[in-house]
Amino acid sequence: MGLQRVEIGLVSADEALVEFFAHVFGLERLPAVKSGSGVVHRLQAPGTVIKVMVPSAPPSVTEPPESFLSATGLRYLTMYVTDLDGTLERVTARGGRLRHGPMDVGPGVRVAVVQDPDGNTVEVVGGAPQPDTDRR
Repeated sequence: MGLQRVEIGLVSADEALVEFFAHVFGLERLPAVKSGSGVVHRLQAPGTVIKVMVPSAPPSVTEPPESFLSATGLRYLTMYVTDLDGTLERVTARGGRLRHGPMDVGPGVRVAVVQDPDGNTVEVVGGAPQPDTDRR
């Protein structure tokens, strides 16, 4: 037995969040899956799948904590990008907000913390080396 894949799921009131992630991070939209409870939109890139569930009955909007570090639980996604500055431009152009940074965290590595239009926190990392996938 072993883990095959992890998919991250977000819940949103409409498809705007789907468009945000597709445009900002260049994710490929997969065919939507409709069910009695709503529509699941899947977006993918190598090694990544993000699902956005748009329920049939619109969910109530909850206010995110002021800082993602001020509450327990799943609080942020980390997205590794090849063009941090371009990504941050797309974040703000598509209704997201820059919360922190960008800041240097190591040789050639920069990090920024943004919020998507629904208020979800996303850590965006540019210039990080590729992980060594041969180690086990």
